[in-house]
Amino acid sequence: MITWTTYLLWLCLLLVIYYAIVLFFFRVKGASILKKKRKVEEKKAVDSVLFKEGEGDGENQDAATMAPVHSLVDELQALVSQAGKEGMNKWDLSSSIKMLLRKYPRTKGSIYQNGITNLIEVIAESQCGIHFSADELSAMWDE
Repeated sequence: MITWTTYLLWLCLLLVIYYAIVLFFFRVKGASILKKKRKVEEKKAVDSVLFKEGEGDGENQDAATMAPVHSLVDELQALVSQAGKEGMNKWDLSSSIKMLLRKYPRTKGSIYQNGITNLIEVIAESQCGIHFSADELSAMWDE
């Protein structure tokens, strides 16, 4: 014969097991779902900073000119993200960005320079907590 105490004990035990499974699933799967959404939002944010409407004309934005810009943007994001994780100081980050910009000399003076400068300012502040002034940002493009 089953008593109410035994019934409630088993019911509570099954509920604990159920919620443990649910929490485990959402911690593993939910985190990956949230990361995917965050990456899509970051990509949109980067594109909005980098390619503002009205800058340049669409005819000059073909695959040949866009590939180096996308490579530069990817490397900048990786560099600043790593700098944020390592706690890099402002001077070291600035010199690292200068070295990276020297790898892409054709972006200097192009229609993408302002967008890349804005991107550097936004990601450095959001991922590292480092604020660059306008003079410091323009000095990064000087050799």
